[in-house]
Parts: sequence; structure tokens; C-alpha cells
Amino acid sequence: MILAALLISTGCSGGGTIGQLFGSIRARFSNGRKEVEKAFEAKKQAHSWRMTTELRTHPGRALETVVEVSCPDHERIVTTLGETTYESVRIGGDSWVKGASGAWNKQAAAADAYPCGANPGAPSPWAMMNEGRDMTTVIATMAQSANAQVIRGNVVQIQNASCQQWVVTFQHPGGEGHGINYTLCIGPDGLPRQVMMGNGGMTATYSDWNQPINIQPPPNAAAATPLASLR
Repeated sequence: MILAALLISTGCSGGGTIGQLFGSIRARFSNGRKEVEKAFEAKKQAHSWRMTTELRTHPGRALETVVEVSCPDHERIVTTLGETTYESVRIGGDSWVKGASGAWNKQAAAADAYPCGANPGAPSPWAMMNEGRDMTTVIATMAQSANAQVIRGNVVQIQNASCQQWVVTFQHPGGEGHGINYTLCIGPDGLPRQVMMGNGGMTATYSDWNQPINIQPPPNAAAATPLASLR
């Protein structure tokens, strides 16, 4: 419908051509990619932030995961579902995971486990949909694909501040239908404020960019039970 409206508008202008119209549309997509890339570059330079992800599996119930990051190699992931809480702490080459009993287990953490720089990070050990990975990094990578389109969305309020939405639609090669939509909302400072999948079944909201975040090993870390390496 948008394309049809643009065609009508161009035809009525008298001097427009179909080629100019599609050139304008291509430029719009290109600009969107540039804005997403700028947000990714800004995120790569950040040294700390929080990302709160909500996954709604059915009405009235949400799985909430809070990721705290202090680059280059400190991270805390806490997931809450009802009365149940899961937690992991990653520092340097070590990672600790709290089990259902409340005891901590220890495993090695690879450098790419942390969502710093260009890394999306490793998901939490209990992730259902990659909770714990940095969604801006994932979306920025998708947006560069030839099968992706990026168009301007609305200006909305996130955490009492305005941000510009960019809708990334990714179509698998040879696929049919509307593909997968992600909406990245970028603040005036160029940093991401929110990523939303589809109509909001999963949202990741960012806060506390470049603010001090204190992440320490868990209590009794030295007594944690060793597990296999985290990669």
C-alpha cells in the first residue's frame, strides 16, 4: 500500500519517473542501514550498560532477563520467571552459574562470551531464545544482509526519552512471506534504547549506558563445583 501511494504521488507530480521513485526507496533503505550501523558502532565503543529482556510466552507471564555488562570481561545475567531466579556471573576467564539448589558451579569462559566490541556475547545457560546476547549486535549484522530491508518507523518514548525506530525485515534466501521483523529504537546520542521482535513477544530495553556497574564474583566462589567450559 505504501508503494502504491508513492506511485500515485509520483505520477501526480508530473515530473517524476518510476526510476526516480525506486531510487528514492533504495536511498531510504540505505539510510536506515547507516543508522543501524551507527548505533552498532556507538555500542561497540560503550564500556558498560544494562539490557533487560522480556520474553512473553503466553498472556500474563513474562520471562525477564537482566544483563549487566562492564567491558571488557565482566557480566552478570539474572533471569526471573515467577518465583524462580537463575543467575550467572562472568569475570575474565571464569564463569559461575547458580543452580536450582542455590549452589554455584564454575566453568571457563571464552573471550567471545562477553557482548563487548563487535561480539554479541554468549547466551545465558538457561536461555530459551538466546537471552543474554546483545540484540543490537545481532540486528546490525542482519541489517547488512542483501535479504534485509530497513525502513524508518515512529519516534516513540522509551524510559521517558524519545528514540527513532528503525524496522529491520529479514527474509531467508528463497523464503516466502513477510520474513522476520525486528525494531531497533535509537536515541539522540546514537545509542540503542530498545529492540523489539515482531509485535513485542520479545523486547530488549537498554539503560545505564557508560555508567559504573560493579560486578563481583559470587559468595563462596572458590568452593564452586567445576563444570565444562563455556564457549
